[in-house]
Amino acid sequence: MTNPRNIVIALSGLHGVGKTTQAKKIAKFFGLRHVSGGMIFRGLAGSKNLSLLSLSEMAENSDKIDRSIDGAMVEEGKKGDVVVDSMLSVWFLEGIANIKIFLTIPDNVRIERIAKRDDKSYQEAYNETLGRESSEINRFKRYYNITLDDVKNVCDLVLSIQGLNEDEVFSILKYYIQIRLSNLGQ
Repeated sequence: MTNPRNIVIALSGLHGVGKTTQAKKIAKFFGLRHVSGGMIFRGLAGSKNLSLLSLSEMAENSDKIDRSIDGAMVEEGKKGDVVVDSMLSVWFLEGIANIKIFLTIPDNVRIERIAKRDDKSYQEAYNETLGRESSEINRFKRYYNITLDDVKNVCDLVLSIQGLNEDEVFSILKYYIQIRLSNLGQ
């Protein structure tokens, strides 16, 4: 497929829903760049030799970490021709993104995916993920005065992917994006 001009797709959802997996597939199919807030966060944690939970706890004391990551996503969105994935990308790219999607799946499925991906026990993944998400949700409210419901409310599509495999989710997203781009004249 040819590269559409100045397309910005924002993909959000909680950890473990498959945002980055789907964003990579979307970017490849549509010939776009891919930027992941989660990968930026992981890279920052690794560079500081901290766990994800430890960096989340550090971010509770200052908005500098969150604002830096969120600002980087906005700058990438302004460049265009990109798929940006993070918990809040649809919110921060609301006035920039052509298409805003939020993925959902039950917590137990998310935690199982994270445990498998990170080679951790279910309990370890559960504790780390829910601890990190609690920290993030509190920071969203404190730093930006938003909730996950606010994030979902700016989306063009909120999709439950329960019972769907990775390829089925991609097929739905690809079809939806093609329709939206067609309607936008892209």
